[in-house]
Amino acid sequence: MKKQPQVTEQTRANLRQAFWELYAERPIEKISVREITDRAGYNRATFYLYYHDVYELLEEIEDDLLGGLARLVNDRLMQGDTLDFSQHMGVILRMAQEYRGYFDVLIGEHGDPTFVRRFKEVIAPLLERFVLPADGLGEPERHVLLEFYYSGITAAVSAWLSEQDQLSIDQFIGLIVREVL
Repeated sequence: MKKQPQVTEQTRANLRQAFWELYAERPIEKISVREITDRAGYNRATFYLYYHDVYELLEEIEDDLLGGLARLVNDRLMQGDTLDFSQHMGVILRMAQEYRGYFDVLIGEHGDPTFVRRFKEVIAPLLERFVLPADGLGEPERHVLLEFYYSGITAAVSAWLSEQDQLSIDQFIGLIVREVL
């Protein structure tokens, strides 16, 4: 007997939501399949129909977020060659704000280092094309400068998301441009 696609998607969504509520509270190593299924209202066998383990579930959430960001980055790269810091930060910040609950946890103090690495890989084309000088840098210098930008952007977005009285995107960008660049 075939499952109905909408039932399958709803079950997956419920499992994801239950997992996410737990992950926002504590590290993934302390989350059991039993806790997820109890919270979602399913049995353990249902979980294993969709996921191998909690790490696969986290990876699916991360893939969805990073896939959306990658599409935004690729769209920006295809629009032409006049993109400044304000524009590319705006793309990143709008995505982070849209998925604030996820980004806040994933790049926060107790987040997933793999997500942070993958986040950097997604934004790398923007930095390489529009931030780094085109000429005059050897590979070691490019690597160090890119890491400087990645780390700064990641830490700044994390701090921005964690603030109760969050600056607007324009205020955030204005502050960075005015004080740092």
